[in-house]
Amino acid sequence: MLRSLNGRAVLEAIDEEGPVTTTDLAGRIPLSRPTVAAAVGLLLERGVITEVGPATGRKGPAPAQYEVNADCAFAIGLDVGHRRIRAAVADVTGRVRARAEAEQHGDQGAGALVGQVLEMCGDLAGQVGRELSDITQVVAGLPAAVGPDGRRLSYAAGLPDAGAGLGEAFGRAVPVPLVLENDVNLAALAERTHGRGTDTDDFVLVSLGVGLGLGLVVDGRVRRGATGVAGEAGYLPSDRMIAPAGQRRDLVQEHLGARYISAEARRLGLPGDGSPRTVFGLARAGDPGALAIVDDTARSVAYVVACVVPLIDPALIVLGGAIGANGDLLLEAVDRHLADFSTFRPPVVASGLGQDAVLTGATTMSAELAREAAFAAATTPVPQAEPSALS
Repeated sequence: MLRSLNGRAVLEAIDEEGPVTTTDLAGRIPLSRPTVAAAVGLLLERGVITEVGPATGRKGPAPAQYEVNADCAFAIGLDVGHRRIRAAVADVTGRVRARAEAEQHGDQGAGALVGQVLEMCGDLAGQVGRELSDITQVVAGLPAAVGPDGRRLSYAAGLPDAGAGLGEAFGRAVPVPLVLENDVNLAALAERTHGRGTDTDDFVLVSLGVGLGLGLVVDGRVRRGATGVAGEAGYLPSDRMIAPAGQRRDLVQEHLGARYISAEARRLGLPGDGSPRTVFGLARAGDPGALAIVDDTARSVAYVVACVVPLIDPALIVLGGAIGANGDLLLEAVDRHLADFSTFRPPVVASGLGQDAVLTGATTMSAELAREAAFAAATTPVPQAEPSALS
């Protein structure tokens, strides 16, 4: 056990400081040089670190330097969107080594989607010289709430059969450790590690595209809730109608998102295909109808923010998703409407991660889990064989 603890301490120091010599390691952690050297030898034997050449610029013989072997484990991240699947394979340091993208085949049924994901993962594994069974970890982001068991999906209208049985099917088909996660939660993780949320432990990602979702980061951690539905803000009651007794009010999602924008564009007779991209392009060109739709969208976003801010007191609101990332048109309007809805007005900024937000979060989480698995395996004591009765 002591050797295991020493090995982990040395490995963590190499991961943080590398390339580094054994002498430098002994000066950074409270272990003797012989102990460090023994740990380095074991880590080399187990393939989790590698020698990268002698240190230069020193007196006397140049000592060897060591760093984490980036190829000791690989991880795959997936963004299974409503229309497209994006995937990436990363090494244990988190560096992306290959990517893939394809149209989502969920319209052909759950089996077709599972098969497509398996094929993409296998292809990516091959691009780094591995079989899929050699990949250490896979993390997939889905447009769904993921239950506490990590497999049951709900609120998954964009998936085959609304996600019924799909999580379990993925779990049976993928031959390596698999984590399923809500796509907006992964986008929030990406903001926390690579985007607007790197400098704060408390922020809300408002992701607006086909639908609306919130990524809630509190005390530096993504909050999922008791059943995985934290952040499903589209199910908030709308402020646009007062329903008679016994009748459900409209939901926020009925006045927000790609479908609503397209319907409004048709109602107003705007030119083009009515897609959000076209509508926002027309707004930038000064089209009054398109500008009205943008303002309408900003009003709904501000209402959602006003509902959430008093509950968790975030330091920052980040607008993301295909629609929400249009900060040049939305930021001022959201801030203006927020002043009408709420006394609380945290800064509102636009994400800079673009369409890769979910994939970045999935790949980041997957690489971190793969790193932990590889490090744990490399520093776990090998059980000693029991002495033979005849010895």
